[in-house]
Amino acid sequence: MARSPFRRTRTPLRTVSAIAVAGALTALTACSASTTSASEGGGDGAKEIQIGLLAPLTGGSASDGKGMQQGAELAVKQLNERGGVNGHTFKLKTVDVQGQSNDAVTKGVQTLTDDDAIKAVITGYASTSNFEIDEFAAAEKVYLIGGNTAQTQEIIEKDPAKYPTVWSITPNYDAYGTEPVELAETWAEQDLWKPRDKSAFIVRSDNPYSESIADGLVKTFKEKGWKIAGEEKVPFGPVNDWGTIIAKIRSANPDFIVNTDYQVSNEASFMQQFLQNPTQSLVFMQYGPNQPQFFELTKDKAEGVLFNNLAGLVPAENYAPASKLQADWKAAYGTEDVDPQGVMTYVETMIYAEALRQVGDPDDALAIGAAIGKIDTEQASGRIAFDQATHLAKQGDDFVPLQSFQFQDQKRVLIAPEKYKSGSFQLPPWMKK
Repeated sequence: MARSPFRRTRTPLRTVSAIAVAGALTALTACSASTTSASEGGGDGAKEIQIGLLAPLTGGSASDGKGMQQGAELAVKQLNERGGVNGHTFKLKTVDVQGQSNDAVTKGVQTLTDDDAIKAVITGYASTSNFEIDEFAAAEKVYLIGGNTAQTQEIIEKDPAKYPTVWSITPNYDAYGTEPVELAETWAEQDLWKPRDKSAFIVRSDNPYSESIADGLVKTFKEKGWKIAGEEKVPFGPVNDWGTIIAKIRSANPDFIVNTDYQVSNEASFMQQFLQNPTQSLVFMQYGPNQPQFFELTKDKAEGVLFNNLAGLVPAENYAPASKLQADWKAAYGTEDVDPQGVMTYVETMIYAEALRQVGDPDDALAIGAAIGKIDTEQASGRIAFDQATHLAKQGDDFVPLQSFQFQDQKRVLIAPEKYKSGSFQLPPWMKK
């Protein structure tokens, strides 16, 4: 994706007191979920701080955008009810990036970078390539992002020092390209499922997120001795008729079907049309079934579908930060189905608030960015600590875990990792005949 036309010349970095920064970073190294709630009390010069939110409130990903807004609004409400941070209170300013087109994202970024009242910007994802990272770094604006981490890593790892205010609370997506295959082989070893000829059919969407994950899965399948029975790509955007692709799937009759088109309505319609005459195949879908809207659209047709998530709530009864957010979400929105995008913006807001509490000055974006980079905190999505070379959160069962799910009895059941799982893989109903 081309860089935006309003790209600014990078301004000289403000001189930051070495003593103040050192003190802030030392204090942050062991911060926890309890401190992330931010300190109370007032102080001289307290003001209302505006946090910008980039979200696709309209278009094909509007359900994601709604979740982003809900998560951010809940965090802001809770912070203000606790007295703010050092007396500073918060206000959210949301900008719609619509269908994630270059023009829409560029306009949104410009709106927020031109507004001096905006001290930080958060998002689940804004563009499909994360080109806006460069704009926020050049404007010395704190930017916390969740999605498209392959793109974030590609931009930042070339020169991490150029992006002191930009951090991703989501880890590297490499596990997305390996885990489904590894789990399938484990189920086969456990005699829970037997592939007939170790074949897979891959459906992808024409966008960097979908493409990179599909590429990783193809690579892993081949390394594990599987054959790729077919590959198809659909345009990025609404897909209503899956007939041609499903006909090819039926002809190939693979053991495993992967669809990495993450848009909820697309994946729901794919499943509905597939089940009109299903093959004896496991079906894995990237991200979409995490959204409550997927089940609303599919109901019983979701049964048996496999999916995973790197950034949502860790739904384990023994994990306090997630249980707390789940209870708060239900009180605010009437459901325990915490939107995964809402988890991201909620966590981002709380991490920004903690860094602000440590640094003190909301105008010192560089010190706040440095403080964020040193944070080590338990959040609803797992333990957040950052890789300094990529500015991504660390991934793993003891950090942000990759969670694998299956719909069973009309519920999302966590089937991996072992540390958090609440159930085990079951053969889908269309394969039990």
